[in-house]
Amino acid sequence: MSSPSPRPVSRGTPVVQATVSDAAVNAPLNADSVAAVLGCLRTALAARDWQGSAAEVVSEIGQRLKCLRVSIGWVVAGQLRIVALSDGVVLAEGQAIPELNQAMLEAVHQHTTLAWPQATRNAVRITLAHQNLFKVQGLGGVVSVPLAHRGRVIGVITCERSVMSDPLAVRVLEEVVRVAFEPQEVRWLEQLAEGLAPLLYLRYKLDRPWVERLRAGAIVLGYRLKDPAERRLRWSVLAVVWLLTVGLLWPVPYSVSATARLEGSVQRVLSAAQDGYLREVHVRPGDVVKAGQLLAELSDDELQSSRRARQADVAQQENAFAEAFARGDRAQAAQAQAKLAEAKAQLGLVEQQLSRVRLTAPFDGVVIQGDLRQQLGGPVKRGEALLTLAPGLDWRVILEVGESDVAQLERGQTATLRLAAMPGQPIALVLARVTPVARTTADGVRYEVEAWPAGKGAGLAGLRPGLEGVAKVDLPSRPLLIRWVVRAWNWLGMLTWSWF
Repeated sequence: MSSPSPRPVSRGTPVVQATVSDAAVNAPLNADSVAAVLGCLRTALAARDWQGSAAEVVSEIGQRLKCLRVSIGWVVAGQLRIVALSDGVVLAEGQAIPELNQAMLEAVHQHTTLAWPQATRNAVRITLAHQNLFKVQGLGGVVSVPLAHRGRVIGVITCERSVMSDPLAVRVLEEVVRVAFEPQEVRWLEQLAEGLAPLLYLRYKLDRPWVERLRAGAIVLGYRLKDPAERRLRWSVLAVVWLLTVGLLWPVPYSVSATARLEGSVQRVLSAAQDGYLREVHVRPGDVVKAGQLLAELSDDELQSSRRARQADVAQQENAFAEAFARGDRAQAAQAQAKLAEAKAQLGLVEQQLSRVRLTAPFDGVVIQGDLRQQLGGPVKRGEALLTLAPGLDWRVILEVGESDVAQLERGQTATLRLAAMPGQPIALVLARVTPVARTTADGVRYEVEAWPAGKGAGLAGLRPGLEGVAKVDLPSRPLLIRWVVRAWNWLGMLTWSWF
């Protein structure tokens, strides 16, 4: 005879414990019965695992009530399974005793204690499965008590008593009723089930493999979604599914943010051509200058004296040459002519040095460095940097990109820059070069990426080298969830590599 497939166990109705006799409900347990309940709970706690707890409990119940067989059924993933038998029979996965399984389901579905034969005729309960088990197995009595935890049915205890369990029993109707379960025994079973249910539930939760927990949770979630009363859960699951779908399938704009600063495309350093003293400064950092404009002057007193001396030397050699030429002394004239050429060369050198005393702008631009107003009259050495100029309209942007994002950048990608001084004016950029050398900053390792203005915002007035802001490099659109998963996977791979 093939065993029928068990029906799903309902989880939406609270358990109402009811015995076969109203008098038994109110009847207190005596000291021996209370001690027997505590003994069963102690036995369940002493077992090694959940299966051992169930097996020890059914054995002790069978000895206590002199039963032919005591069974525990457990709700696993919405299905009732027989997990422990006191007669030592081990049921394989998927096997069941049909009549016993149906009797357990009958008690679980009605959420109450069922017994046959009934102790009173007033209690109206559906006991067809219990009657069938009673007849097929030739029993003297059968009772099923649900196990409930937090108002939900989690299992059932079924006790079967044989007609021949009492040697004084006689096969007459009156004697059969006498060997059935008494109300006091049913009351003891209910008290035991009340204390045993949370204990077994806790041990079951602790001993279950995680795979089984996930599977059971998924099945229970499916039953709850089918329940019309779980409207809030349905909407929550629908919202989560919608968010996951959007995160996996809907591409969103993706960009890499980096701090940025403006620099001149060409920076010209104006240095001192010779040793001297700073006499006058006409510009300060930030001033806009024109090509040929005077920027600063060095003291030329010594050079002016040297020029006058060289001029006098040139005049003297010219007179000497004229006198020797007039006398016809060719040797003296040639010597004077050589000295004259030397004097003119020295005068030309002094004139060249005088021209370098005045620092002028080589092109239109902006002074970006060199505040010399505090150094007026101070000495300067040859080659010392005095001023730095950058073209006013020809500039570039340097982006500082983190090491986790630099691998995604390449030449030709577009970006948008917003400066702190002009947050409402976006400036379009094109990446020109990704520097392969890292630089350590206060914010960590950064790579410099060079970008050039292109299109919108390139000719804005007020742009000055040295301005800072934030740039965002446009990358191909990708779903948001996939982007997070890739980033987390890379981080986890790096962490695993560093550890192992």
